[in-house]
Amino acid sequence: MNKAVLIDPYVGEITEVVVNDWRDISKLLKCDLFCSGGYTETKDAIYVNDEGLYTETMYVKIPAWYPDPYAGRVLILGVDAHGDSADAKMSVEDVKKIEHEFFNAAQVRALYAF
Repeated sequence: MNKAVLIDPYVGEITEVVVNDWRDISKLLKCDLFCSGGYTETKDAIYVNDEGLYTETMYVKIPAWYPDPYAGRVLILGVDAHGDSADAKMSVEDVKKIEHEFFNAAQVRALYAF
């Protein structure tokens, strides 16, 4: 069991969760396919819905990690030296301190309107 942090723009919350394996990641992100959305400054992995741009209606923007909003929920999970899952180094409190905003689809479209 690994401690992780879930950012959920649908409820506007950042919470601590537990991840046992890839099935838990899929359940927490509420998707069939997930992928890496990069890494945090503490080298924790960022996981997102791989089909989020097509299926999600809420977004979270975290400029320190990526310039564009992430589509849907974001999961922060640690990685050990072998590439296996580990406890996240970042806590819920750490993540809450990072600049972030929640958006709906209309607000994201307005960000990119010319």
